[in-house]
Amino acid sequence: MAKQTEFDRELARLEAEYIRRASCGDYTARYSYFNEAALHRVHSLERNLLALLKRHKVTSLSEKKILDVGCGSGGFLRRFLDYGASPEHLSGIDLMSQRIEQAKHLHPGLDWRVGSAHELPYASASFDLVMSFVVFSSILDEPLRQQIVSEIWRVLKPGGLILLYDFTYSNPHNTAVAGVSQREIKQLFSGPGVCFDFRRITLAPPISRMVAPRAYWLASLLERCKVLNTHVISIISKEEEAIPSSQRKR
Repeated sequence: MAKQTEFDRELARLEAEYIRRASCGDYTARYSYFNEAALHRVHSLERNLLALLKRHKVTSLSEKKILDVGCGSGGFLRRFLDYGASPEHLSGIDLMSQRIEQAKHLHPGLDWRVGSAHELPYASASFDLVMSFVVFSSILDEPLRQQIVSEIWRVLKPGGLILLYDFTYSNPHNTAVAGVSQREIKQLFSGPGVCFDFRRITLAPPISRMVAPRAYWLASLLERCKVLNTHVISIISKEEEAIPSSQRKR
């Protein structure tokens, strides 16, 4: 009961923080694709996401069931339709009802739900791919983070993949978030036979906002050097040998 109360407090804090962010005057403009810095981030994320999926031999998505945990208004989940995924196999869940209403308006054919990631309303072993973008850095409560990880593992099919994208450094000017390092990701998702494939991407946003509008090519070059990158994208998998035989795909 005490743990649930702790979860409720953290979820209430998250909701208040998301509402605060959305009310900021520059929020929409900062993440608009007409903003070169935002466009550069999305191009980089998409390029590296596809490269990782290809590296792990996940290039045929039509039969894959995919879940986006913390989907927001569903922008990246909808991109999977262009990658070949089937609408009936795509599901997204977010804490904020306003975001889900927007997602339903933009593409009513997908399975959108309002809910918390620590209590996913899906059957066990339901999804081939579970992704979560910039979620764990927003959660400051460690037990809640771990509970969400447990739920992600629960709904993932044996042999499925977890796809994460998040920033690794804390922002001293924003105490409402906390960076999640590669070491912390490994600790959160640790277990027998778990494998991690990391890529450092995304040019530091303050630098990108300064450089990309003036020299998009230079922002791309700086990002490829990786020294000034602030995020990681990773695929997490579990070796078949580590999966109990009763749970393996037939």
